[in-house]
Amino acid sequence: MLMQNPKAADAKTEAAGPAARRDRRRRWLALSALVLLAIGAAGGGWALLRPPLVRSAVAEVGEAVDAVYASGVVEYVRQADVAPIVTAPIRQVLVVEGQAVRRGQTLAQLDDGPQLGTTLQLEAQAALARASADRATRLYQAGFGAKAAYEDALKTKAAAEAAAASARARLADYVIKAPFDGRVLRREAEPGDLARVGEVLFVVADPTTLRVTADVDERDVGRLAVGQQAVVRADAFADRTFPATVAEITPQGDSTGRTFRARLLLGADSLLKPGMTVETNLVVERRSNAVLVPTAAIKDGAVWTLERDRARRREVVLGAQGAERTEVRQGLRPGERVVLSPPDDLKDGRRVRLQGP
Repeated sequence: MLMQNPKAADAKTEAAGPAARRDRRRRWLALSALVLLAIGAAGGGWALLRPPLVRSAVAEVGEAVDAVYASGVVEYVRQADVAPIVTAPIRQVLVVEGQAVRRGQTLAQLDDGPQLGTTLQLEAQAALARASADRATRLYQAGFGAKAAYEDALKTKAAAEAAAASARARLADYVIKAPFDGRVLRREAEPGDLARVGEVLFVVADPTTLRVTADVDERDVGRLAVGQQAVVRADAFADRTFPATVAEITPQGDSTGRTFRARLLLGADSLLKPGMTVETNLVVERRSNAVLVPTAAIKDGAVWTLERDRARRREVVLGAQGAERTEVRQGLRPGERVVLSPPDDLKDGRRVRLQGP
Protein backbone atom coordinates (compact mmCIF):
# COMPACT_ATOMS: atom_id res chain seq x y z
CA MET A 1 0.00 0.00 0.00
CA LEU A 2 1.23 3.42 -0.89
CA MET A 3 1.27 5.87 2.04
CA GLN A 4 0.94 9.58 1.37
CA ASN A 5 3.26 11.91 3.17
CA PRO A 6 1.21 14.34 5.37
CA LYS A 7 3.54 17.16 4.58
CA ALA A 8 3.03 16.42 0.92
CA ALA A 9 -0.81 16.52 1.43
CA ASP A 10 -0.60 19.87 3.15
CA ALA A 11 1.64 21.12 0.44
CA LYS A 12 -0.90 19.92 -2.10
CA THR A 13 -3.75 21.72 -0.26
CA GLU A 14 -1.72 24.89 -0.08
CA ALA A 15 -1.08 24.56 -3.74
CA ALA A 16 -4.84 24.22 -4.37
CA GLY A 17 -5.37 27.81 -3.34
CA PRO A 18 -7.81 29.80 -1.10
CA ALA A 19 -10.97 28.16 -2.51
CA ALA A 20 -9.92 24.73 -1.26
CA ARG A 21 -9.13 26.06 2.18
CA ARG A 22 -12.60 27.69 2.46
CA ASP A 23 -14.30 24.46 1.42
CA ARG A 24 -12.42 22.50 4.07
CA ARG A 25 -13.36 25.02 6.78
CA ARG A 26 -17.07 24.78 5.84
CA ARG A 27 -16.99 20.98 6.13
CA TRP A 28 -15.50 21.21 9.63
CA LEU A 29 -18.11 23.77 10.76
CA ALA A 30 -20.96 21.63 9.43
CA LEU A 31 -19.64 18.57 11.25
CA SER A 32 -19.33 20.53 14.51
CA ALA A 33 -22.92 21.80 14.20
CA LEU A 34 -24.22 18.27 13.72
CA VAL A 35 -22.41 17.13 16.86
CA LEU A 36 -23.85 20.02 18.93
CA LEU A 37 -27.39 19.35 17.67
CA ALA A 38 -27.07 15.71 18.66
CA ILE A 39 -25.91 16.64 22.15
CA GLY A 40 -28.78 19.18 22.53
CA ALA A 41 -31.39 16.70 21.38
CA ALA A 42 -30.16 14.18 23.89
CA GLY A 43 -30.26 16.76 26.71
CA GLY A 44 -33.76 17.99 25.71
CA GLY A 45 -35.11 14.48 25.64
CA TRP A 46 -33.74 13.87 29.12
CA ALA A 47 -35.40 17.07 30.38
CA LEU A 48 -38.75 16.01 28.93
CA LEU A 49 -38.53 12.57 30.45
CA ARG A 50 -37.30 13.77 33.83
CA PRO A 51 -40.01 13.60 36.60
CA PRO A 52 -41.40 17.04 37.56
CA LEU A 53 -40.41 18.62 40.88
CA VAL A 54 -43.36 19.13 43.27
CA ARG A 55 -43.97 20.35 46.80
CA SER A 56 -46.16 18.42 49.21
CA ALA A 57 -47.91 18.54 52.59
CA VAL A 58 -49.46 16.03 54.97
CA ALA A 59 -53.21 15.88 55.67
CA GLU A 60 -53.75 16.74 59.33
CA VAL A 61 -56.53 16.54 61.91
CA GLY A 62 -57.80 19.86 63.22
CA GLU A 63 -60.84 22.04 63.76
CA ALA A 64 -62.96 22.97 60.76
CA VAL A 65 -65.21 26.01 61.02
CA ASP A 66 -68.19 26.25 58.71
CA ALA A 67 -69.07 29.95 58.47
CA VAL A 68 -71.22 32.37 56.50
CA TYR A 69 -69.47 35.45 55.15
CA ALA A 70 -71.11 38.87 55.23
CA SER A 71 -69.98 42.48 55.11
CA GLY A 72 -71.36 45.05 57.49
CA VAL A 73 -71.05 48.36 59.31
CA VAL A 74 -70.33 49.07 62.98
CA GLU A 75 -72.98 51.16 64.72
CA TYR A 76 -74.34 51.95 68.16
CA VAL A 77 -77.08 49.69 69.47
CA ARG A 78 -78.95 52.70 70.85
CA GLN A 79 -78.77 55.92 68.88
CA ALA A 80 -81.31 58.71 68.46
CA ASP A 81 -81.67 61.68 66.13
CA VAL A 82 -83.11 64.43 68.32
CA ALA A 83 -85.32 66.90 66.43
CA PRO A 84 -87.92 69.48 67.57
CA ILE A 85 -91.65 69.08 67.04
CA VAL A 86 -92.20 72.84 66.86
CA THR A 87 -90.61 75.55 64.75
CA ALA A 88 -88.94 78.32 66.73
CA PRO A 89 -85.62 80.18 67.05
CA ILE A 90 -82.95 78.54 69.23
CA ARG A 91 -82.41 80.62 72.35
CA GLN A 92 -79.69 78.59 74.07
CA VAL A 93 -77.57 75.47 73.48
CA LEU A 94 -76.36 73.77 76.66
CA VAL A 95 -74.16 70.88 75.43
CA VAL A 96 -71.19 70.29 73.15
CA GLU A 97 -70.18 67.34 70.97
CA GLY A 98 -68.72 64.47 72.95
CA GLN A 99 -70.39 65.50 76.19
CA ALA A 100 -72.01 62.81 78.35
CA VAL A 101 -75.67 63.51 79.12
CA ARG A 102 -78.35 62.00 81.34
CA ARG A 103 -81.89 61.09 80.37
CA GLY A 104 -84.09 64.20 80.45
CA GLN A 105 -81.15 66.63 80.50
CA THR A 106 -81.79 69.83 78.54
CA LEU A 107 -79.80 70.02 75.31
CA ALA A 108 -81.24 73.27 73.96
CA GLN A 109 -83.93 75.82 74.77
CA LEU A 110 -86.10 77.22 71.98
CA ASP A 111 -87.72 80.65 72.14
CA ASP A 112 -91.04 79.97 73.84
CA GLY A 113 -92.14 83.58 74.41
CA PRO A 114 -95.40 83.49 72.43
CA GLN A 115 -96.33 80.11 73.82
CA LEU A 116 -95.52 81.25 77.35
CA GLY A 117 -97.84 84.25 76.92
CA THR A 118 -100.63 82.00 75.69
CA THR A 119 -100.08 79.64 78.61
CA LEU A 120 -100.23 82.42 81.20
CA GLN A 121 -103.42 83.76 79.65
CA LEU A 122 -105.09 80.36 79.65
CA GLU A 123 -104.00 79.69 83.23
CA ALA A 124 -105.54 82.98 84.29
CA GLN A 125 -108.78 82.04 82.57
CA ALA A 126 -108.68 78.67 84.29
CA ALA A 127 -108.25 80.40 87.66
CA LEU A 128 -111.30 82.58 87.02
CA ALA A 129 -113.30 79.56 85.91
CA ARG A 130 -112.38 77.70 89.10
CA ALA A 131 -113.46 80.67 91.22
CA SER A 132 -116.78 80.91 89.37
CA ALA A 133 -117.35 77.19 89.71
CA ASP A 134 -116.64 77.32 93.45
CA ARG A 135 -119.11 80.17 93.90
CA ALA A 136 -121.78 78.41 91.85
CA THR A 137 -121.25 75.23 93.86
CA ARG A 138 -121.73 77.04 97.18
CA LEU A 139 -124.89 78.76 95.98
CA TYR A 140 -126.32 75.56 94.57
CA GLN A 141 -125.56 73.62 97.73
CA ALA A 142 -127.17 76.40 99.81
CA GLY A 143 -130.30 76.24 97.68
CA PHE A 144 -129.90 79.66 96.16
CA GLY A 145 -128.49 78.69 92.75
CA ALA A 146 -129.99 77.02 89.77
CA LYS A 147 -128.77 73.58 88.83
CA ALA A 148 -128.17 74.63 85.21
CA ALA A 149 -125.93 77.51 86.28
CA TYR A 150 -124.04 75.17 88.58
CA GLU A 151 -123.46 72.60 85.81
CA ASP A 152 -122.42 75.28 83.30
CA ALA A 153 -119.86 76.62 85.78
CA LEU A 154 -118.37 73.14 86.23
CA LYS A 155 -118.14 72.63 82.44
CA THR A 156 -116.48 76.01 81.97
CA LYS A 157 -114.00 75.23 84.70
CA ALA A 158 -113.11 71.85 83.15
CA ALA A 159 -112.63 73.37 79.70
CA ALA A 160 -110.46 76.20 81.00
CA GLU A 161 -108.26 73.85 83.03
CA ALA A 162 -107.84 71.52 80.03
CA ALA A 163 -106.80 74.44 77.82
CA ALA A 164 -104.29 75.62 80.43
CA ALA A 165 -102.84 72.11 80.83
CA SER A 166 -102.47 71.76 77.06
CA ALA A 167 -100.68 75.09 76.90
CA ARG A 168 -98.30 74.07 79.68
CA ALA A 169 -97.57 70.81 77.83
CA ARG A 170 -96.82 72.77 74.67
CA LEU A 171 -94.24 74.75 76.61
CA ALA A 172 -92.31 71.51 77.16
CA ASP A 173 -92.02 71.12 73.39
CA TYR A 174 -89.68 74.13 73.35
CA VAL A 175 -87.16 72.32 75.55
CA ILE A 176 -84.98 69.80 73.67
CA LYS A 177 -83.99 66.99 76.05
CA ALA A 178 -81.80 63.89 75.95
CA PRO A 179 -83.93 60.78 75.35
CA PHE A 180 -81.62 58.48 77.39
CA ASP A 181 -78.23 58.34 79.09
CA GLY A 182 -75.52 58.64 76.46
CA ARG A 183 -73.13 60.92 74.65
CA VAL A 184 -73.68 63.74 72.17
CA LEU A 185 -72.19 62.53 68.89
CA ARG A 186 -73.21 65.47 66.75
CA ARG A 187 -74.55 68.95 67.40
CA GLU A 188 -76.23 70.89 64.62
CA ALA A 189 -77.79 73.58 66.82
CA GLU A 190 -76.47 77.11 67.33
CA PRO A 191 -78.11 79.99 69.23
CA GLY A 192 -80.10 82.17 66.86
CA ASP A 193 -80.69 79.41 64.30
CA LEU A 194 -84.26 78.60 63.39
CA ALA A 195 -85.14 75.10 64.53
CA ARG A 196 -87.62 73.46 62.17
CA VAL A 197 -89.93 70.54 62.78
CA GLY A 198 -88.15 67.24 62.05
CA GLU A 199 -84.74 68.83 61.44
CA VAL A 200 -82.11 66.95 63.47
CA LEU A 201 -80.36 69.14 66.03
CA PHE A 202 -78.46 66.49 68.01
CA VAL A 203 -77.40 62.86 67.63
CA VAL A 204 -77.21 61.05 70.96
CA ALA A 205 -75.99 57.47 71.43
CA ASP A 206 -75.21 55.05 74.22
CA PRO A 207 -71.47 54.38 73.75
CA THR A 208 -71.39 51.32 75.99
CA THR A 209 -72.83 48.91 73.40
CA LEU A 210 -71.86 48.44 69.76
CA ARG A 211 -73.18 46.15 67.07
CA VAL A 212 -72.49 45.20 63.48
CA THR A 213 -75.32 45.31 60.98
CA ALA A 214 -74.41 42.85 58.24
CA ASP A 215 -76.11 41.95 54.97
CA VAL A 216 -76.41 38.16 54.59
CA ASP A 217 -77.14 36.51 51.26
CA GLU A 218 -80.63 35.02 51.19
CA ARG A 219 -79.13 31.60 50.33
CA ASP A 220 -77.36 31.51 53.70
CA VAL A 221 -79.92 33.05 56.03
CA GLY A 222 -81.56 29.66 56.72
CA ARG A 223 -78.30 28.45 58.31
CA LEU A 224 -78.19 31.27 60.85
CA ALA A 225 -79.71 31.44 64.33
CA VAL A 226 -79.70 33.90 67.21
CA GLY A 227 -76.87 33.13 69.64
CA GLN A 228 -74.36 31.89 67.08
CA GLN A 229 -70.80 33.16 67.38
CA ALA A 230 -69.09 35.34 64.78
CA VAL A 231 -65.67 36.76 64.02
CA VAL A 232 -65.27 40.37 62.84
CA ARG A 233 -62.33 41.87 60.93
CA ALA A 234 -61.62 45.49 59.99
CA ASP A 235 -58.94 47.05 57.77
CA ALA A 236 -58.01 49.38 60.61
CA PHE A 237 -56.93 46.37 62.70
CA ALA A 238 -55.54 44.05 60.04
CA ASP A 239 -53.84 41.69 62.51
CA ARG A 240 -56.77 41.31 64.91
CA THR A 241 -60.20 39.74 65.03
CA PHE A 242 -63.10 40.64 67.30
CA PRO A 243 -65.69 38.21 68.69
CA ALA A 244 -69.39 38.90 68.26
CA THR A 245 -72.72 37.19 68.82
CA VAL A 246 -75.74 37.03 66.50
CA ALA A 247 -78.41 39.00 68.36
CA GLU A 248 -81.06 39.50 65.70
CA ILE A 249 -82.00 38.36 62.20
CA THR A 250 -84.58 40.52 60.47
CA PRO A 251 -87.68 38.54 59.46
CA GLN A 252 -88.03 40.32 56.12
CA GLY A 253 -85.30 40.59 53.50
CA ASP A 254 -84.47 43.03 50.73
CA SER A 255 -85.88 41.61 47.49
CA THR A 256 -83.72 43.92 45.39
CA GLY A 257 -80.39 43.01 46.93
CA ARG A 258 -81.55 39.51 47.92
CA THR A 259 -80.14 39.95 51.40
CA PHE A 260 -81.30 39.70 54.98
CA ARG A 261 -80.00 41.86 57.80
CA ALA A 262 -78.23 40.27 60.77
CA ARG A 263 -77.21 42.27 63.82
CA LEU A 264 -74.18 41.12 65.81
CA LEU A 265 -73.38 42.33 69.31
CA LEU A 266 -69.74 43.27 69.94
CA GLY A 267 -67.92 43.03 73.25
CA ALA A 268 -67.69 46.05 75.52
CA ASP A 269 -63.91 46.17 75.04
CA SER A 270 -64.04 46.21 71.25
CA LEU A 271 -61.73 48.73 69.57
CA LEU A 272 -64.01 49.03 66.55
CA LYS A 273 -65.54 52.43 65.90
CA PRO A 274 -69.04 53.29 64.67
CA GLY A 275 -69.09 53.81 60.92
CA MET A 276 -66.30 51.30 60.18
CA THR A 277 -66.90 48.84 57.34
CA VAL A 278 -66.08 45.31 58.48
CA GLU A 279 -66.07 41.72 57.26
CA THR A 280 -67.78 39.05 59.33
CA ASN A 281 -67.75 35.26 59.45
CA LEU A 282 -70.82 33.88 61.20
CA VAL A 283 -69.96 30.48 62.62
CA VAL A 284 -72.56 27.87 61.65
CA GLU A 285 -70.75 24.73 62.84
CA ARG A 286 -67.43 23.62 64.34
CA ARG A 287 -65.94 20.15 63.77
CA SER A 288 -62.96 19.28 65.95
CA ASN A 289 -61.77 16.07 64.21
CA ALA A 290 -61.73 17.27 60.62
CA VAL A 291 -59.19 16.26 57.97
CA LEU A 292 -57.46 19.43 56.77
CA VAL A 293 -55.13 20.08 53.85
CA PRO A 294 -53.63 23.31 52.47
CA THR A 295 -56.09 24.97 50.11
CA ALA A 296 -53.35 24.99 47.47
CA ALA A 297 -53.65 21.18 47.28
CA ILE A 298 -57.25 21.38 46.00
CA LYS A 299 -57.70 21.48 42.22
CA ASP A 300 -60.96 20.89 40.37
CA GLY A 301 -62.51 19.12 43.35
CA ALA A 302 -59.65 16.65 43.72
CA VAL A 303 -56.27 16.21 45.37
CA TRP A 304 -53.11 14.52 44.08
CA THR A 305 -51.76 12.04 46.61
CA LEU A 306 -48.23 10.67 46.62
CA GLU A 307 -47.70 6.91 46.52
CA ARG A 308 -43.96 6.53 46.82
CA ASP A 309 -42.68 8.49 43.82
CA ARG A 310 -45.93 8.59 41.83
CA ALA A 311 -48.81 11.09 41.86
CA ARG A 312 -52.37 9.78 42.00
CA ARG A 313 -55.43 11.94 41.37
CA ARG A 314 -58.25 11.39 43.86
CA GLU A 315 -61.75 12.86 43.92
CA VAL A 316 -62.72 14.22 47.35
CA VAL A 317 -65.73 15.74 49.10
CA LEU A 318 -64.90 19.17 50.49
CA GLY A 319 -66.26 20.81 53.62
CA ALA A 320 -65.36 24.18 55.11
CA GLN A 321 -62.99 26.14 52.88
CA GLY A 322 -60.63 28.90 53.94
CA ALA A 323 -57.86 30.94 52.41
CA GLU A 324 -55.14 28.72 53.90
CA ARG A 325 -56.73 25.36 54.78
CA THR A 326 -59.68 23.34 53.49
CA GLU A 327 -61.59 20.49 55.06
CA VAL A 328 -61.80 17.16 53.21
CA ARG A 329 -64.89 15.33 54.42
CA GLN A 330 -64.51 12.22 52.27
CA GLY A 331 -61.76 10.68 50.18
CA LEU A 332 -58.63 11.34 52.24
CA ARG A 333 -57.16 10.01 55.48
CA PRO A 334 -55.00 11.87 58.00
CA GLY A 335 -51.30 11.39 57.35
CA GLU A 336 -51.57 11.02 53.58
CA ARG A 337 -49.27 13.29 51.61
CA VAL A 338 -50.74 15.55 48.93
CA VAL A 339 -49.19 17.62 46.15
CA LEU A 340 -49.31 21.40 46.55
CA SER A 341 -50.25 23.48 43.48
CA PRO A 342 -50.38 20.46 41.13
CA PRO A 343 -48.94 21.24 37.64
CA ASP A 344 -51.52 21.52 34.87
CA ASP A 345 -49.85 18.75 32.86
CA LEU A 346 -49.60 16.29 35.75
CA LYS A 347 -50.88 12.84 34.75
CA ASP A 348 -52.29 10.15 37.02
CA GLY A 349 -49.54 7.69 37.93
CA ARG A 350 -46.68 9.86 36.71
CA ARG A 351 -43.42 9.82 38.59
CA VAL A 352 -42.56 13.00 40.48
CA ARG A 353 -39.67 14.33 42.46
CA LEU A 354 -40.36 15.65 45.93
CA GLN A 355 -39.05 19.07 46.87
CA GLY A 356 -38.23 19.58 50.54
CA PRO A 357 -39.44 17.38 53.42
